[in-house]
Amino acid sequence: MRKPVPLLTAALLLAPVVHAQPQHHHWFFGFGAGLDLSTPVPTPVPGPLSTDEGCTSISDANGQLLFFSNGETVWDRTLSLMPNGTGLLGHFSSSQAALIVPMPDDSLRYYLFTTPSEAGMWSGQASASYSIVDMSLNGGLGDVAQKNQLLAGPVTEKLTAVRHANGKDVWVLFHGWGNAEYLAYLVTCTGIEGPVVSTLGHAPGPDAANSAIGAIGCMRLDREGKHLAAVWTEALVPAPGSYSSRVLVDLLEFNAQQGTLSQLRTDTIEGSGSDILKGYGVEWSPSGRMLYVSNNGLVNGMSSSLVYQYDMNAPDPVASRVTVGSGNPAHGTLQSAPDGTIYIARLNGAQYLAAITDPEQPGPACGYVNAAVLLDGPASTWGLPNHWDTYPEPPPPDPLAISDTLVCDASGGILLSVPWEHPFHVPNYLWSTGGTSSSITVTEAGTYWVEVQLPCSTLTDTVRVEVGAGAVELGPDLTVCEGDQIMLSVGQGLEEVLWSTGDTTDAILVTRPDHYQVYVTDSLGCTTHDQVVVDFLDCTCPMYLPNTFTPNGDGINDEFLAVHDCPVITFQLVVFDRWGRELFRSVDPDKAWKGVDDPASTGTALFAWTLDYSWYDGEQVNRAHRNGHVTVLR
Repeated sequence: MRKPVPLLTAALLLAPVVHAQPQHHHWFFGFGAGLDLSTPVPTPVPGPLSTDEGCTSISDANGQLLFFSNGETVWDRTLSLMPNGTGLLGHFSSSQAALIVPMPDDSLRYYLFTTPSEAGMWSGQASASYSIVDMSLNGGLGDVAQKNQLLAGPVTEKLTAVRHANGKDVWVLFHGWGNAEYLAYLVTCTGIEGPVVSTLGHAPGPDAANSAIGAIGCMRLDREGKHLAAVWTEALVPAPGSYSSRVLVDLLEFNAQQGTLSQLRTDTIEGSGSDILKGYGVEWSPSGRMLYVSNNGLVNGMSSSLVYQYDMNAPDPVASRVTVGSGNPAHGTLQSAPDGTIYIARLNGAQYLAAITDPEQPGPACGYVNAAVLLDGPASTWGLPNHWDTYPEPPPPDPLAISDTLVCDASGGILLSVPWEHPFHVPNYLWSTGGTSSSITVTEAGTYWVEVQLPCSTLTDTVRVEVGAGAVELGPDLTVCEGDQIMLSVGQGLEEVLWSTGDTTDAILVTRPDHYQVYVTDSLGCTTHDQVVVDFLDCTCPMYLPNTFTPNGDGINDEFLAVHDCPVITFQLVVFDRWGRELFRSVDPDKAWKGVDDPASTGTALFAWTLDYSWYDGEQVNRAHRNGHVTVLR
């Protein structure tokens, strides 16, 4: 191994360290160029790979090289051709010719995805494809066990990947040719599924000069899988051998659960007249705040190469574009290193790379270095290894994310539901209650768990349910005996109590009739109220009968009638003459005896009477018997 070439500036040496990914320690690119990034200063390591543009590489978790490819050929860690490692359907002149994705739940097998050059214009092969590398074969050096399995087509040269929201599966994205379709394939332990198609943004296709320049350029997802950036070149005045062009930078939001893209924003970068602008590389800062894009071309007949920065935290990220790097030769692919530095390929046989040493900083503070790393002989071209954040740290959050629930009244049941759907599979569900659907209804407080069972994994989550004290109950309206008192209570353990009487205690003593209301708040903040009417009555139910009356028709004391002020249940009044002959009987307390059986009767007479009645005093039925005499004056 050759000694490091000490061209690094102080800024690069002091670049911030982010979470290291040993899987990306070894790069092979350009015309025989390579770098070992496991050392404090990148060490040039020439290799056998030769490519005009795209390439990829992968190491194990300890940083030991496994294999690398330019999309057509695969080399092992000894820098030798891998068995069956030639004739892959990628192309060395594709911007993102290849990408390696470890198989979920398999530490020895890898998918090697590839793209054609300019939508197959030069090779005739226009489809995305993949091969499988098995590191258990060939004595641990690996073998291409399965090759050139076709996916969608035709596609452009764009190829990137990011973890699914479950932290285990992987989304691999291509872009269609002749349409505006982003194609998201999901890599799981059972294979490759999809694609999920999102149709929005630029629709690249052949121009009038039969040029496929629109297929060129890179796209990249940020490490958290929230945003995707794609850079395009669009011909404006196509003609054989001569055209002008502009650059489009599409910014989109990505849903790492569903594999969908949305919220398109586009920055259109135009020159003037016959200016030729070509967008190419794109890369995110480690946090995803800053985006970097390379743009090359001829402006006013002069060669121009710029590196732009966008701030995704700006109110309008598109309007935040600033130039942070410039100079010749042209800038190609931008690729993050394990330490967070972004390296930039240089063209035209350049034997060095540019770098952005502090990519989180805005504007010139990002630390653009025109010649950051010498390659010690071999030359850079358009491309650098196409990597993605293979092993995110820390692990992503639980994709189920069922929120804890607080309800004040559980009488109608509490719905717990899994707010998540798999894009390709119908999961099996198992709740702690025994339920097997995506939702259950519970009525009690407690902690519940759910398992979502997929072909390759089981997702779990717990949800805590808190239930308030429920509705306060004062009971039905009350009737109380006069002279008694009654206690109205809402129970104990409430945070706040307010009665219509102004009292704030748990209970009040009621001694008079009224309409009573209470408002309560429990420890969970749940508020409820109730009301009750309390009435008072004379529970002795006395009956008043006159001892004399005058049935002379003058309207004054003309009748013999029982007077009372309580509701009676049964009633019987009987009047007798002095010989015991029954003269009057009534079971209606409102019916009076007129005092005569014979209208011709005159004079004064004495009569006997008996009274039997019953009433309810609010607690029980009471009975009474009375008798007496009444004098009739005629």
